[in-house]
Amino acid sequence: MTFKKIHLPCSDCGSSDALSVNEDGSTKCFNCGEYRRDAVDLSGDTYTQVSTTPKKPIVSHSDAFVTALADRRLTQQTVEKFGVLQKRSGDILFPYHDKEGVLSAYKVRSPDKLFSVEGEFKGTQLFGQSAFHKGGKVVTICEGEIDAMSAYQMLSLPCVSVKSGAQGALSDCKAAYEWLDSFDKVVICFDDDEPGKEATKKVAELFGAKACMFRHNPDYKDANDWLRGRSESFFAEAWKGADAYKPEGIVTVSDIKARLLQPPVPGVPWCFETLTDLTYGRRKGELYAFGAGVGVGKTDVFTQQIAYDIEKLGKKVGVIYLEQNVVETSQRVMGKLDKKLYHVPDSGWNRKEYEESVDRLEDRDQLYMMEHFGAMQWKIIKNIIRFFNKAYDIDHIYLDHLTALSANEQDERRALDAIMADMASLAQELGLIIHFISHLTTPEGKAHEEGGRVMEKHFTGSRAIARWSHYMFGLERNKQHSDPIKRQITTFRVLKDRFTGRATGIKFGLQYNQKNGILTEVVELMEDDDL
Repeated sequence: MTFKKIHLPCSDCGSSDALSVNEDGSTKCFNCGEYRRDAVDLSGDTYTQVSTTPKKPIVSHSDAFVTALADRRLTQQTVEKFGVLQKRSGDILFPYHDKEGVLSAYKVRSPDKLFSVEGEFKGTQLFGQSAFHKGGKVVTICEGEIDAMSAYQMLSLPCVSVKSGAQGALSDCKAAYEWLDSFDKVVICFDDDEPGKEATKKVAELFGAKACMFRHNPDYKDANDWLRGRSESFFAEAWKGADAYKPEGIVTVSDIKARLLQPPVPGVPWCFETLTDLTYGRRKGELYAFGAGVGVGKTDVFTQQIAYDIEKLGKKVGVIYLEQNVVETSQRVMGKLDKKLYHVPDSGWNRKEYEESVDRLEDRDQLYMMEHFGAMQWKIIKNIIRFFNKAYDIDHIYLDHLTALSANEQDERRALDAIMADMASLAQELGLIIHFISHLTTPEGKAHEEGGRVMEKHFTGSRAIARWSHYMFGLERNKQHSDPIKRQITTFRVLKDRFTGRATGIKFGLQYNQKNGILTEVVELMEDDDL
């Protein structure tokens, strides 16, 4: 038998083509979610299509009557308000009206909770809509007919139900938007489950500032649960306290009060005391940009800070060095920890010291690196950073260098704009402290490698870096100075201070010890003319 999957109108929700027919004859509506077994006869050699179901007339129910739904604690007065009927068989008939308010269909609920539709369901109003005048102060939307009647009985205010459950709630509300929007406020009271919560969010977005989201008690999943639990007054109170819709990211002082009551405290320190004093330390969610000329020593500053985080702060660190292999990086970190130049042969250490240092670094289990050399896509680096954080609980990240992430892009500046925005978002999301190095453009006048002053505009992609970085630092050193001591002194300059603004323009000196590889602060910094 040849089978071609087809789509039909749904008699449950009125969709023209959302009912999918499966090979075993079962059906599933992707609008209302209704699933039925053996719903279609697939007998015959070939089944390729089915003609559209014609409009169904409303079946006459002369034996139907208005009565209270005792098992749901719904009074006869409430049932009559909504025009709901019941048959002696136990079937409950929920009336649906067309746009002119004329009875067009019944949704029929059998005693074993199966639903069917009689009449023309497509294009009908929300359940209960015809029972209330357009406009007013407030309307409540529920997820089902019984809940709409329950809410009305507890509130004595306009209450309606979507036609097709949570899955079709948004489309139902869009179809009835003009009528619903005529009210000053729209309270959404869907079921307290994941589909209901998701539908609540979508419908709230539709009505914006008018929308309020009802918050259920953990003991009650829907409005009828409140009614059957004899909690009418509590429901009314919860309804009055329904949360006003706010787009994601909008907060009030009340929302952040607990965080606001925590006084500001210094962040984690730098390895240089002067820098800690200037910046009040480093804070989670912030980006720290470093720029320097080629060979000036920016990676060495990073490595000393990494060693400090490991030894003094007891932190795990995530290191992404794109111009230095992982063995050399490890050797340099070991050297900073032991005050030895392990990456330099014959510099005063022996094999035993070296092996013991390797063992200590391994035992610490605090240094995590990505092994790669050269240009790399930001999306890969982003995934690595996220993995560092989620898998190893790392929040101190070191990236050397940013420029390699846009090296293969046609529009480097535009790429850096996107990378910086995404990096800032990632730092905030995961609570990271991200340190990164940027290459510099060639300045006018004295070269950076000859002590030329570093400025914000020299950073490659400077606008994006300046926009998103909390601090920007420039490192300056004249590698060609005739004085061998001055050749080893680096000027550390604060270019941007978003936190207080007070550190901007302040500088201090760092002197490199060629014997042990350690940078120390210089008490009296030479003037620029001496560099």
